[in-house]
Amino acid sequence: MRIALAGLVAALALGAPAEADPMEDALYIVDHTISRAEYEAAFVGMADLMVGNLQNEFAKGGDSISNTASETVVVMMTRHMTDALLAGMREPLAEAYVYNVSPESLAAYRAFLETPEGQEISSTNGVIALESVKIGEELAESIAIPAVTAMIEDMRDGNYPAGTLKSTQRELERLFLEEEGADTPPEL
Repeated sequence: MRIALAGLVAALALGAPAEADPMEDALYIVDHTISRAEYEAAFVGMADLMVGNLQNEFAKGGDSISNTASETVVVMMTRHMTDALLAGMREPLAEAYVYNVSPESLAAYRAFLETPEGQEISSTNGVIALESVKIGEELAESIAIPAVTAMIEDMRDGNYPAGTLKSTQRELERLFLEEEGADTPPEL
């Protein structure tokens, strides 16, 4: 009987799932949900801003850079930025999961990612991110113009975010309200 009882205890102990380290689960989740493709998609969405910022920086120094040269610099630079983000964000993102998600949910999420369905979803994250950028670009104008119009109305009504300096309010009013045709938003 003792041998049977000892065997049962051993079987239960070996058959019971071991307590996983939440950080290990979080690192697994990050490794299987964030990839080069997601960061590259994010940079595709920011490319125009990066080109504009680069051109502005050259203009501050009294020089200019063409759109083609700016776009090339951005492509070259984002490749290296992607590498740095992949390396630098892995552990902080895992820590964010550990701080904000229960160990049980992390274990369940990891278990899902280990299934064929989870692997399929994980493998499409980059494509979904690129689709998101495309959808955002398609919606941008229809969203931006009404937002700018509403912002100008807020300025007219004095509805600024709490703590906005009066000098900043006057500057914005000069730029958006005093120009001829202030009823129509400036081109973005």
